[in-house]
Amino acid sequence: MKSIAAIKLKIPYKKELLETMKQYSQSAQYALDIGWDNGIYFKKEIHHLTYYPIRETLGLPAQLVCSSRDKACESLKALRKTKKPTKPRFKEFLTIRYDARSFTFKKNFVTLASVNGRTKINVEIPEYYKQYLSWKPRSADLVFDRKKRLFLHITFFRDIDTPINSDGFLGVDVGINHIAITNNRQFFSGNKIKSYRLKYKRLKAKLQAKGTQSAKRLLRKISGKERRFKAWVNHKISRQIVDNCKAGTIALEDIKGIRSNKGRKFNFWLHGWSFYQLQNFIEYKAVRKGIRVIKVSPYNTSQTCSKCSSIGSRSKGFFICSHCGYSLNADLNASYNLAKQHSNADVVLEKAKLFRDTGNQRFPRVSAAVTQPHIQANELEGSLRTIESEVMDKSQLL
Repeated sequence: MKSIAAIKLKIPYKKELLETMKQYSQSAQYALDIGWDNGIYFKKEIHHLTYYPIRETLGLPAQLVCSSRDKACESLKALRKTKKPTKPRFKEFLTIRYDARSFTFKKNFVTLASVNGRTKINVEIPEYYKQYLSWKPRSADLVFDRKKRLFLHITFFRDIDTPINSDGFLGVDVGINHIAITNNRQFFSGNKIKSYRLKYKRLKAKLQAKGTQSAKRLLRKISGKERRFKAWVNHKISRQIVDNCKAGTIALEDIKGIRSNKGRKFNFWLHGWSFYQLQNFIEYKAVRKGIRVIKVSPYNTSQTCSKCSSIGSRSKGFFICSHCGYSLNADLNASYNLAKQHSNADVVLEKAKLFRDTGNQRFPRVSAAVTQPHIQANELEGSLRTIESEVMDKSQLL
């Protein structure tokens, strides 16, 4: 199994890198325009129509031309899910995606392909990131942020040999009243988090009603602060869950489809917290510790009795079984049921055994999530892509 991590390095301002990013954006925009005008989005077709014109017009290396084409194809494919798509426009300095053929990494410097050939850049690795230097570098992203700073995000990976066994399951239920509950009786209350979110909600409503330029600037600042707060809480919860896990497998809910409209008040609490991010944090931390992670169906887990498997009733966060009279916290009951779904888990583990026996390191639904530093990068004008940070040094909250 592959575990993946990324480090963020600040690099000096270089004109040739900015010129490369500018031409990279022009190349991607040209490929996107050709695909849009001809109604195609496949890499091979767009490559034949755009590669040589771009090479003759711009000074980009061949590998960066192919990389920019890939970004254009990804944007075109994403538009297929939009009912009324409009042609996207890339920003002036587009984030460059480097692979092993266009960049090299050493402990004190990196080399990047640019319009002037290979550019050597001396780098200083922060102490925390040195733990990843023994991993294999795989790719890198060159980012020019809003404050006109250059950053290089380098992705590393390593193979982790996790034992294939089903001895013990830890069920993790996520929710509103409790951000997470595990079947080994770890309760992560959402009360303090609710007070923080209500505070941000009132402040944002006041600033939105004011509508001045200074209010809009403060709104952007508050939005970033709230997002970092959520990431920090999710990191703290996921770390405690994984550190206290004695089981060989963690069972998480498959939370696809929870974003349905259930009323304005309920939507605020349900949609305002990143449960998917929390699960990703649990997943990559568990993989690095040698613990497998599987996804199981959450259907009726909080309404099914974990003792006799009969359907009971849930009222105000409490479960009562109408068949055997068993009663307990509804979220805790759900975590018991998640851990008991051995049938689904065994199927995944058997597939993993089959893949391991055939020498294939790709295991179904148990891969680690990429952890990357916090950065904002506008790939398309008017869009915002947020990557969260693994390290947040703050005082205790929970």
